[in-house]
Amino acid sequence: MKPRLIPLVIVAACLLLGVKVADIWTVIQAHAATAQGDPAAAKPEAAKGAATPAQPAAAQPGGVPESLDPAVPAKQATSTTDPLLMSPEEIDLLQKLAARRAELDKRAQDIAQQEVLLKAAEQRIDDKITKLSTIENGIDVKVQQKQQQDAERVQGLVKIYEAMKPVDAARIFQELDMPVLLDVLEHMKERKVAPILAALDPNRAKEITDALAARRDQEAKINAASNAAAAPAAPPK
Repeated sequence: MKPRLIPLVIVAACLLLGVKVADIWTVIQAHAATAQGDPAAAKPEAAKGAATPAQPAAAQPGGVPESLDPAVPAKQATSTTDPLLMSPEEIDLLQKLAARRAELDKRAQDIAQQEVLLKAAEQRIDDKITKLSTIENGIDVKVQQKQQQDAERVQGLVKIYEAMKPVDAARIFQELDMPVLLDVLEHMKERKVAPILAALDPNRAKEITDALAARRDQEAKINAASNAAAAPAAPPK
């Protein structure tokens, strides 16, 4: 009987050794999980009714729980992004910052819209200035053309009246409009004008002479003012 008990003892010893090895492997895994900061993996399963000590709820990468690390402030240990873990003062500050940010965004949007409106207004003003310049240039061209036509017409009348006899020319000058008559007389030669004025009615001749003298005085004043404006300013004494 004794020789048969030896194999049984050997088998029992192997079974006990396997159980011990499993317990040791479980403890090693628990320590490894604690060192890596994984609280879920740090809870080993109970082996044969034996419970293991409870692990920390949270651990830093170095294996030290965040709540026990003296290098981490107490407020920083809690999550600041979770509204449920924030104080009323922090929530009020965040709300004020959000309102300020919204106000600044709205102001920036208003400024951008005003810049767009100003650019559009400037473009419209530039377009109007361009149109006015075009109109002004067209008016200047038309005025020059009109002046050229009037000068040509006056020159034609001057040639006609200079070729006429003084008596015949005086008969026409008696009824001719004063502005046209003055334009013609200003361009006629003086030796041609004198016989015509002599053949006119004395009152009409006096009226023409006074109007011609007044026009020449006005032209002299205009020329003097133009020359004074164009002359350089005298240095102060």
